[in-house]
Amino acid sequence: MINVPRWLTLGLTLSFALFAVVFALVVLVSRPETTSTAAGLALFTAAVVACLGIPPAVVPSLRRAGFIAIVGLALPVLGSAALDPDTDSFSNGAWYVSAVVCLVVQLLLHRRQRLAWLVLAGLVVETIIWAGPWGLLRFGILATILMIAVVTASAWAIGVTGTEISRHAESERQAATWRAAQDAFHSEHRVRLGNTALVAAPMLRTITEQRGRLTAADRAECRLLEQTIRDEIRGRQLLTRTIREQVMLHRRRGAVVQVNDDGGLDGVDPGDLDRLLAQLAGAITGLTSDRIIIRTAPIDSPTAITVAAMSVDPVAAALGLDDDDDQIDLWLELPRVAR
Repeated sequence: MINVPRWLTLGLTLSFALFAVVFALVVLVSRPETTSTAAGLALFTAAVVACLGIPPAVVPSLRRAGFIAIVGLALPVLGSAALDPDTDSFSNGAWYVSAVVCLVVQLLLHRRQRLAWLVLAGLVVETIIWAGPWGLLRFGILATILMIAVVTASAWAIGVTGTEISRHAESERQAATWRAAQDAFHSEHRVRLGNTALVAAPMLRTITEQRGRLTAADRAECRLLEQTIRDEIRGRQLLTRTIREQVMLHRRRGAVVQVNDDGGLDGVDPGDLDRLLAQLAGAITGLTSDRIIIRTAPIDSPTAITVAAMSVDPVAAALGLDDDDDQIDLWLELPRVAR
């Protein structure tokens, strides 16, 4: 939205008002017997004061705008009472036309278009009734209508331009956000690739040197590396150097470890994220469970990370029985906000 400067609206108001007031004073001096001009001037001055009290880019209350419109409708009646419709013209004392233009412009600038056009229509109707159709030309009403139309078209053009500028600015903000997200994605992708290459490079060299003839220990190591690479894809923000080391230690002793980041840590403050990951690393250190599941909670949950550690019932395992109810060694919920 384009805001009209305060100095511009104030300058327009004072310019039109000063011209109309001086014009009315000239009429009063030249025709002192007409009291309607003095009454119209007093009402016009009060309406101008009401206009000056409206902040820029603010729609005035219906009471204030209604008072301005009523004054605008009354001015043609009061101002024309001192004139002769057959012999006088705009230059001979039609000060009220300038006063009405001043009030109409103010109503338009403050987005009271219906009242503005009502006041202008009242001026046209009063002039036709009082001086006939030719009075519209002789008293400058047609020029007034043209000027108000130009002001209205200009205000509409400014509004359309402001809307387009706002839309363009919003598109720029969205594009900047998208570029930042893409940069973050590619940066994270490069980090993941670097970690993957660092972990897999020794085994790839071993595979190349041995021409694919791997020992049982090498094959077990490959399976661990495959799980580690999967962690880099699924784990995302759940992985730190300490957590990676602990996960590898658990897998080497035969435990099944799942690390899943479903986006629940997106938008978490870096300080809170460091705290959560430090708590997670401490929680999984020293576990002897057969299965460990680490995953993020939904983004709207007060819990950030959940950790579940389970062990197989040794009695059932010794007897060769299938036991679907694993023993829960640990169930931990790390809150998103520190308590």
